[in-house]
Amino acid sequence: MRGFLQNNVYAIFFVALAAMAFVTDAYSQYLINLMLVYVIIAQGLNLILGFAGMFAFAHGAFMAIGAYVSALLATKLGVPYLLALPAAGIAAAAVGCVIGIPAIRVSGLYLAMVTVGFSEIMQWILRHWKPVTGGTDGMSVAAPRIFGVAFRSDIHTFSIILAVAVLMTILAQSIVRSRLGRAFVAIRDGEIAAQSSGIDVARTKVLAFAISAFYAGIGGSLFSLTQHYITPENFNLYQTIMHFCMVIVGGAASLIGPFIGAAVLTWLPEILRNAQALQEIGFGLLLIVFVIFLPRGLAGFLFDRGILPRERFSPLRRPPSGADERRDAEART
Repeated sequence: MRGFLQNNVYAIFFVALAAMAFVTDAYSQYLINLMLVYVIIAQGLNLILGFAGMFAFAHGAFMAIGAYVSALLATKLGVPYLLALPAAGIAAAAVGCVIGIPAIRVSGLYLAMVTVGFSEIMQWILRHWKPVTGGTDGMSVAAPRIFGVAFRSDIHTFSIILAVAVLMTILAQSIVRSRLGRAFVAIRDGEIAAQSSGIDVARTKVLAFAISAFYAGIGGSLFSLTQHYITPENFNLYQTIMHFCMVIVGGAASLIGPFIGAAVLTWLPEILRNAQALQEIGFGLLLIVFVIFLPRGLAGFLFDRGILPRERFSPLRRPPSGADERRDAEART
């Protein structure tokens, strides 16, 4: 039974959410939609932070690009949402390529400062480019129409988000297991060694930014559907810190980690709703606790107890013991 759960963890997650859609209330369905959006965004951030090892704090800005581009195309220009959605991701990826250029020369704290600066610039643009973005008043997002059918309710929106989340999860798995994913990990573990192995470090870093921004742009477009109305405040630095916490709490360089982190940090604010002032403090303390005591996040914690399957590129991975090898052999049989 445990082997079945380990080998089908993603399918079980998506099927469980689909089943919950038939029994949950409207507000809980909204939270499920939001959680899936954060799963997509956290997967993109995990590719650049966990697998490529680059500290980027611009995902709130990339998310804003995706949200506003799709809203402008679908709401003001009448572009079908099935075209506006990938356009949002492509627009964010294009900006990600530009922002990724400084990553060729800077890293660590300096890269974090560059991306934070970009996020603040994007906030200024969203507030002051009023003819396009609506400024601080924001802009409404029309319900998408697909094949002539309007998707207005949260349950209708869920069907779109679920389908996109499945596709983006498959894409993330394919990237990590590909030659490009191995190049990300090689750069994370040592740029000089990666370059000596024939990896084009500069090109790979820019690709990491572009792919990660593409995920954030897609997530931003879907986020706008859940909110029905977007403002610059939806994409401030706090949003980026939330994404960062999702990756750390779930488990960096773990494909399952974004699911766990998104679930925890979507529902935790609901638990702390009556203590609104303590939310930001709580997130800070949570991040400190995980960095010090659980550096591999909840995914690593569950892996150590044989609940989740072993992942190939997870950093600080515990060497497999004889018991682990026997358990894996039993799961395969």
